[in-house]
Amino acid sequence: MEVNILRDESGRAVGIHSLGHADYGDGKIDIVCAAISALELNFVNSVNELTNAKFDVQLSKERGSFDFKLLGERNEKAELLLQSLLMGYQAVQEAYGKTYLMIRDQEV
Repeated sequence: MEVNILRDESGRAVGIHSLGHADYGDGKIDIVCAAISALELNFVNSVNELTNAKFDVQLSKERGSFDFKLLGERNEKAELLLQSLLMGYQAVQEAYGKTYLMIRDQEV
């Protein structure tokens, strides 16, 4: 599974693109994908319910993709929630390894 952290020219995280499946485990239950999906779902729900940030989100279960981008004016609460999501990704990567979750920065 690959996660690209979308960053603006100043290095500030403004979005996420994740794609694929980790193929962790015996094929019945992929706990790495499940963990990432839970983090992303909680993140989107939190931004939606706890901030007034404008954003775009696209999900595809078939492709295993998640695309999120903050739009418009900066929103400190949404940016804090995005940083929390990034910490969650890092925790999953530390627990299961880069073989199952690769995190990269991408300038947009």
